[in-house]
Amino acid sequence: MSQHGKPAINLLGPFELRAGQGPSPKLPKKAQALLCFLAIGRGRPMSRDQLSTLLWGDTPTEQARQSLRQSLSSLRTALGAQDAPLLVANATDVMLAGGDGISVDTETFLDLSASAEIEGLKRAGGLYRGELLAGLHVEADPFERWLGAERQKWLGVQLELQNRLAMIQAKVGRIAEAIASAQRVVELDPLNEPAHRLLMQLLARSEQRAAALRQYEQCREILHQELGVAPETKTVQLADIIRSGAPAAEIVPQPTKTSRSDRGEAGPDKPSIVVLPFANLSGDPDRDYFVEGLVDDISVALGRESWLFVLAGPSAQALKAVAGDLSTISTKLGVRYVLKGSVRIAGDDVVLVAQLTDAQRAVQIWSERFHDRIDNIFALQERLTTRVVAMIAPALKSVEVDRARRKPTNNLTAYDLYLQALPRFRSSRQTNEEALALLRRAVELDPGYPTAHALAARCFQFQLMFNWRPPDDPGFAEGVRFAHRALEIGKDDSEALWMAALALVHLSGEIDHVLAQMERSLALNPNSANAWTASCFVHSYLGDSVTAIDHFQRAQHLNPLDLSQHVHWNAVAWAYLGDDRLEDAHDAAVRTLNVVPTYPPGLRMKLSTCGLLGRHDEARACVERLLEVQPGSSVRWLSRFLRAALQRNRHAYEIYIEGARRAGLPES
Repeated sequence: MSQHGKPAINLLGPFELRAGQGPSPKLPKKAQALLCFLAIGRGRPMSRDQLSTLLWGDTPTEQARQSLRQSLSSLRTALGAQDAPLLVANATDVMLAGGDGISVDTETFLDLSASAEIEGLKRAGGLYRGELLAGLHVEADPFERWLGAERQKWLGVQLELQNRLAMIQAKVGRIAEAIASAQRVVELDPLNEPAHRLLMQLLARSEQRAAALRQYEQCREILHQELGVAPETKTVQLADIIRSGAPAAEIVPQPTKTSRSDRGEAGPDKPSIVVLPFANLSGDPDRDYFVEGLVDDISVALGRESWLFVLAGPSAQALKAVAGDLSTISTKLGVRYVLKGSVRIAGDDVVLVAQLTDAQRAVQIWSERFHDRIDNIFALQERLTTRVVAMIAPALKSVEVDRARRKPTNNLTAYDLYLQALPRFRSSRQTNEEALALLRRAVELDPGYPTAHALAARCFQFQLMFNWRPPDDPGFAEGVRFAHRALEIGKDDSEALWMAALALVHLSGEIDHVLAQMERSLALNPNSANAWTASCFVHSYLGDSVTAIDHFQRAQHLNPLDLSQHVHWNAVAWAYLGDDRLEDAHDAAVRTLNVVPTYPPGLRMKLSTCGLLGRHDEARACVERLLEVQPGSSVRWLSRFLRAALQRNRHAYEIYIEGARRAGLPES
């Protein structure tokens, strides 16, 4: 609700906008969706192209842009006239302003959920009126995918909050309140077995043993119906203890801590995951082969992600009998993450449900329901594998990066150092140096860590690309050594191969050697959008525009809402330029800048194409902008910077430099 006339946006539950003292303004569904997207990321500019793709990607470009303009107009009217506009928009970007001018319930919810006090947590929990944008559905697949992930995220915060609240309430003797909090968790997440177990413990502690046993039966039934599994061993044991009439002290056991050595972890350098056998809910044993094949394919595909340790299939099969006991699996196999699921085949329809859980914390971090048709059973298997892995890998990496950021600097392993470097290496000259220092420490700890060597090489690549070092700086030799070492020790590491290969193209121009490594990277992991984009660059530099454009399209298909869209568009711009498709190259440069308006490679491509197309005013404005964000840019620097990478595509090199001259870029 708004206070003192201040607009308020409520997203947790059905959409609600209060812009003053009067009735809530009515907004079309896509305008609601747009406002939600801007509110979740408020204070950050969103490109118009990104927003158009998000909600109107199935319509022609100009129509999508017009629809976006109409929705923005509706939002301005709904938010009301303000001294300072709440909706900030220019020709390329849109942003919901930060500050105190408007309240968003997700922000308040997140702030209060960090409280250590019962009352603060209760206030936070009260803000969660249901899933994000409950009941809202728009016919836009990119938005629906984003919304599904966001709903899981905010549900996860609420579940963790209510669980913590229940534990605190129980600790101070407020058992009735603790029971209510635990019940809330079970209502929100009926498949959350630890929540069922906590509720059983609390009910038994309050001498409601019959209710506790009914809760056990409810848990057993829902796990059987939805997942085709039995309760975890510890849940069954708890029910037996309750039936025995044991004292309350035995019913509420104290949590135990397990040392790293006891867990038998695969090692600190990689997060570990096991894919459990999926339940076949079809009632047809003849479909077992499909379910088993699907699980095998998912395991193999995840294994291509070099930063993951994937437990071999036989070990997972050996624990099939305790598939529901995630704590036991984590302990026995030494894995942190567990992927489980079920497959139901009815006629020509297939429904796959997958759940990814941090087993050590008993926290579900991702779940998804996939629906498809059986046309070709093997093609279906491949499609489902691609979709599951494309969702899991980013979810896992996000969780792992967050874990690394929360750790104290003096306690980081080589892998954690790598994760610390990952968001730093291309942000600024200073953060790039910080990233390089972190990676030097990582390879000292683990000289056989290929992705750390490869990312260190990319640090030098960005120093060259952004003019943080002059092109003739002898220090680049260290970057070449990092890249060669990554290729030497990372022959089976897709991520290390493409990163090192792309770095070498820029640092030393070893294009033939690089091409072979890039092809191997794609063969190892054809689900990597980044690898396809890197390959687009390499083939553009070779002058093979047909292959470059094809690889760009593959990257777009795999991750259409990638936060690195500006890199994708810059890659394909080079392909268009080398093919003399100047208008297309210019449009790709514009798309690059729509995502990141200050991205130097995008500015350079735009000013060059403007120069070649005779758009002198636009070219001069672009030159001025480039010199603001990258002082020292010149034709001389540009020619030295690109000479190595474009040695096999002289045509692209020459017209790019000529375009920069015509645009008015200083000669030196």
